[in-house]
Amino acid sequence: MKRVLQSIFGLGISVLAVYLTFRGKDLGAIWLAVRAGDYRYLPVYLASLGIIHLLRTVRWGILLEPVAKVPFARLNAVSAVGFTALMILPFRLGEFARPYLIADRPRLRVSAALSSVVVERVADGIFTALLLLVTLFAVPEGTPHLAEIRKAGVVMVVLFGGLLAFLVVAYLSRELAVRMVTRLLHPLSPGLAGHAGGMLDAFIRGLRLVPSKRKMALFLTLTAAYWALNGWSMQLMGKAFDLDLQLIDAYTILGVLVAGIMIPAGPGMVGTFQLAVLFGLSLFVPESVASTRGVAWANVLWAVQVGFQLLLGAVFIFSPHIQMARIFKSPEGTAEALDVEEAEALQADERAASAGRGEPPASA
Repeated sequence: MKRVLQSIFGLGISVLAVYLTFRGKDLGAIWLAVRAGDYRYLPVYLASLGIIHLLRTVRWGILLEPVAKVPFARLNAVSAVGFTALMILPFRLGEFARPYLIADRPRLRVSAALSSVVVERVADGIFTALLLLVTLFAVPEGTPHLAEIRKAGVVMVVLFGGLLAFLVVAYLSRELAVRMVTRLLHPLSPGLAGHAGGMLDAFIRGLRLVPSKRKMALFLTLTAAYWALNGWSMQLMGKAFDLDLQLIDAYTILGVLVAGIMIPAGPGMVGTFQLAVLFGLSLFVPESVASTRGVAWANVLWAVQVGFQLLLGAVFIFSPHIQMARIFKSPEGTAEALDVEEAEALQADERAASAGRGEPPASA
């Protein structure tokens, strides 16, 4: 029932976003703009998507290295299928697929893999939010929607900055972080507070993702390259629809897009993707252009990205590194695994305490 309700809610958001994207626009003119696109740029765009996939795969491996060095073949297959699950599953439930697919207990626990994805998402959120706020300085004052987009950028910085601060607190003091969350949720539901605290405890125990300074520099470099290529490739495909965008304009639209797709929606981020691109584009082109060639550009970007990811996932779904049964049970499976790992960690703490007192283990 929970999955059904999540799916209905996500689909509802997508339907609303699609309606807002096409409301009051000439569908015939949009279709003509799609057909008139110069698709000679498409092979280069597809190649850039392939490079983006490799960059984020290598970057994820760097975060996992302090816990376990995962072979690239396995990392690549899990990344391809995991991001495909993110496209297929509504309400961004696919975020749990990669941690659950890559986990290989006891060497690499679900908690450590989930921690790596959270750190990855926080880094991306802060980077793109700051990028958006910086690029907006190039937009003339008085431009429609500028104030709203600036507020969205500030919200992103505050949100992801707060998450980063919490991760630092959690890393430095696991007990303090668990106590904070438990006290926050206890007035709502003592049972939920206890369950969430236990899961958080297991998650924090897996938060050992502190690469060396050299590896951290490489992680940040790959992050910058990943997002730089994203913005450049969007500008490139804009030329296919005669959209004269500067590179800084494309990065602004990319920042708005990241903010937009944070909203949980239906499969493939349909609706929220197109609406966010169109919202960002409205800063730089007249309404007459945005409502025709702009909508065509947004929909082609979405279709190519989703199609590329689905094809990539279809290729690697048959990899020996992928257990298909795990994909759709990953949200619940991740929660169950965190519960198990938290119980195992408590048992390990008890054994350590008993050994320190010279007592035999409880199982003796």
